Amino acid sequence: MFRPKKMSKVRLIVLKTHVANLVRDLHEAGLVDIRKSRYEGLDEGRPLASFDALSAELLKLRALVSMMEAALGKKYDSEPKVMEGAKALAEAKGLAAEEQLRKLNSEMAALNERIKALENEALAVEKVLHFKGVDFSKLRTRTLDFRVGEIAASRMARLTESMEQMGGHNTVVSEAGYNIALVIYDRKGQHNVDSLLGELGFSDIDLPEGMTSPMEAINRINSDNEAAKSRLKEVRGMMAGLSRDNIAHIRSLIRSLEVEAERAGVASKFSSSKCAYVVEGWLLEEDMDVLKSILGRYPDAVLEDVKYTHHDMPPTVLDNPRAAGPMEFITKSYSLPNYFEIDPTMMYLIALPVIYGMIVGDVIYGILSIALGFALLKRFEKSYIMSNVSKIWMYSGIPAIAFGLFFDEWGGLTHHHLSEIIGKWIGIELLHAPLYHGFARIDNVLALVALSALVGLIHLGLGFILGALNEWNHSKKHALAKIAWLGVEVGLTFALLPYLPSMLPALGYIDPALSTAGIVVLAVSAVTLAITEGVLGIIEIPGLVGNILSYSRIAAIGIVGVVIAELLNEFIVPMPEQGLLAIVLLPVFVVLHIANCFVAMFESLIQGGRLNIVEFRSKFMHGGGDVFIPFALYSKKL
Repeated sequence: MFRPKKMSKVRLIVLKTHVANLVRDLHEAGLVDIRKSRYEGLDEGRPLASFDALSAELLKLRALVSMMEAALGKKYDSEPKVMEGAKALAEAKGLAAEEQLRKLNSEMAALNERIKALENEALAVEKVLHFKGVDFSKLRTRTLDFRVGEIAASRMARLTESMEQMGGHNTVVSEAGYNIALVIYDRKGQHNVDSLLGELGFSDIDLPEGMTSPMEAINRINSDNEAAKSRLKEVRGMMAGLSRDNIAHIRSLIRSLEVEAERAGVASKFSSSKCAYVVEGWLLEEDMDVLKSILGRYPDAVLEDVKYTHHDMPPTVLDNPRAAGPMEFITKSYSLPNYFEIDPTMMYLIALPVIYGMIVGDVIYGILSIALGFALLKRFEKSYIMSNVSKIWMYSGIPAIAFGLFFDEWGGLTHHHLSEIIGKWIGIELLHAPLYHGFARIDNVLALVALSALVGLIHLGLGFILGALNEWNHSKKHALAKIAWLGVEVGLTFALLPYLPSMLPALGYIDPALSTAGIVVLAVSAVTLAITEGVLGIIEIPGLVGNILSYSRIAAIGIVGVVIAELLNEFIVPMPEQGLLAIVLLPVFVVLHIANCFVAMFESLIQGGRLNIVEFRSKFMHGGGDVFIPFALYSKKL
């Protein structure tokens, strides 16, 4: 529970004639995280012979599915079935629907291009509709040619004049109110006409080939367009129907071929000789017997349990109870502990809710934290992040209620003040006197800061102890350094303890001899740090003081929440004597308190998480754990 699950490093030696079957069995069992292996004298592994054929079929089928999903207008999300690999490959190669789908898709593409071209032609013809009596097919002869296009209205007169000056059959046809000009010219003077039109900024209109009158052309185009659209609709219907009938089966073929391709491709991680493969990887120690039973099916196969050291880094599989899942989410969201380190999840399960509870510290806000967390959990049940965050808010609501009782805070009110307000509404005095006097945060700021610092001392001290345990089997020197850091913390605490009563008289008299003892412990610890970590260890001692002072944010953020709650209670609390105004104020009062509660929840989670991850975890964990990814047909939640 406090350390990752035990791992074993295994080496399998199997004949090449059996490797395909063994890979299938390992894939279905999902036990071994297969790693790349290299041995002197052995060749690097290559994918099995079927890999190229599988990849080619997968490429073809994936393109087909994309085509079919486009035809259906939606992503197809049903769970595909997995069939035997050889059968899937044979069906993929002889897929009857493929040719039909591709023909229909090609026809759809051609029709779309045809419709686009017709629409462009229609736009061009519509620009010259005012040339009603002109038959454009008769304007181009052996000696004459024409150009039609757009020109600025201010240049139309110059165009007409210039063309007339050229003489011959050169002329311009235009109508008032249109900036479209039909230029008819002698072919022998084309160069001069082209120069003139270019100079005047003439923009040609590309008319359909063989066009007669504009009206006849637009009628033909519209008719062709309607026919193309009708055929397109028909083809789309055929495509959608064929897609609906075949997409589930094709996706099953894809999934089946993906499985086979994954099995064929994993051989590239093996080392090989002429007749055998060497497979190496990691598996959970608890699964060793299952692996042995699988290897028992292959009499010639060899299984070796390989010894490993700190230079080998086994993958990390956390081993926590289900209730710790939300805190395991925090552990996994940042750097995983490496295999040889203590898992901080269970420490988070205690420390984070306690810090959260100290910051929120209100009975009603604690209840709201549970309620809001539950509501958000239902709303974001499928979200990995939000579902875990919601569970943390629910867990942490319990210590928030406990600290709320300690601080005597009920929505920013004491229990007695709250009973007075309720009593006025129901007309009954609920309490004649307070049941108890809580630790009022507003009135005991220095004591609250001291309490926060004490939490920091305990939290960081636990981190140094865990750090020593982590390092003990790896490096006694580093373990001693962690103990020295704990000594620095204890020494600083005892050295300063006699001076605290001046700020907190409630502590009473503290023997000054404790200060001397603390200085001695601090000196011995500092010398030990200098020996184990060098000058850098001494330089970092002020940083430890900063780490401890970071925990004062518990007091600061908590007091801010109290102040806001008290301001709401001071100015917005609805009272019966306010009459109709009280009814108006009630929802505003409730919503603002819920908003203040949510801000407190969010801040407490962020700051509590920071203190655990940045301050606490850094004292004992290096991280960098390798994720365990077994070669598996179905992913396993580890």
